[in-house]
Formats: sequence, structure tokens, C-alpha cells
Amino acid sequence: MKTNLRFILTTLIVLLICGAPLVASAQLFDGEREGLLLGVGVGFAALSSGGDYEGAASGFVASGKIGYGMSDQLSLLLSSAVPQFSPRLGFMYFTDRNSDYYLQGLIGFAGSEEDRHLSISGGVGYELRDQISVELMLGYTRFSDTYTTGINLWTGDVINETSVTNIITIAATFNVHFY
Repeated sequence: MKTNLRFILTTLIVLLICGAPLVASAQLFDGEREGLLLGVGVGFAALSSGGDYEGAASGFVASGKIGYGMSDQLSLLLSSAVPQFSPRLGFMYFTDRNSDYYLQGLIGFAGSEEDRHLSISGGVGYELRDQISVELMLGYTRFSDTYTTGINLWTGDVINETSVTNIITIAATFNVHFY
């Protein structure tokens, strides 16, 4: 299983690096920050949870973005990351037109159909070269889960309990942005 995951991630990274110049040369993506934005990224994430389910985990993360650059400095986007699969709305903001540094903020919902909770994240990014960047993101999700623990035999009432978990995520990713 780990060998397959490493192979898939290595293949994805090689395709991102080798495919970036080919896609960037297409007329749709002119290298300017205005207009259509597509992005993919891979990296490493660590999370810590507290509350009813305490623990920590880490592993690889893959992300995708689609958006629109309103100007050279501001882009609005829709982003999602694997393994969360929860789409989030957000923005990328470059501090000035010639800056390689940018701020990014995302907001969305996480959870199941019954229990949805707000998920927010924010971070900084740095463009190493045109369209190639690294990002450091910090995220927070408060998640609750309602489940049945039993049935009262005398009254027939269902006994439900709710667990609450706070999840903090830190992710560092290598990204390719096409704009």
C-alpha cells in the first residue's frame, strides 16, 4: 500500500513539474495573474485533534484550486484538498503587483450530511518562480458527531450523544498555478 502511494505521489510531482511549462505556454494561460486560475499542489500535513477524540496524525496532502484573478493582486478561488474533500471558498492576495509573497484565506464546511461545521484556514505563500510556489497553511475545524448510544427499554426513547472534536491542521505544499 505504501509503495503504491509513493509511486502515485512521485508520478504526480513529476507530471506537475514537467507539465507546467507545456500548460503555461497555452494561450489560455498568459502568465498574468488576471483571468482564469488553475492550481494543483502536493505536500505534507500534520493535524492534531482535541476534545472527545484526541490524537495526532500526519501524511501527504494533495490540493486543487480553480478561480478567477480579479486583478494582479486579488484572486477569488474554490479550493479542495485530499483527504478532506471539502470544497472551500477563498482568496489569494499578493501584497503588491510585483510581490512574490501572497496571503491566502479559505472558508468552507466540513463533516457529514447530518453534522456540518465551519472550517477555516489561512496562510502565506511564496512564488519561487512564475507559477511555482510553496505555501504554509494553518486550518481549524470544529466537528461534532451525533450518534445513538442506546434505547430506553421502558419508554422506547432513543438515547443520542454528541461528541465534539477540534481539529488543527498545518500543511506545507508545493504548488503549480496556471494563470
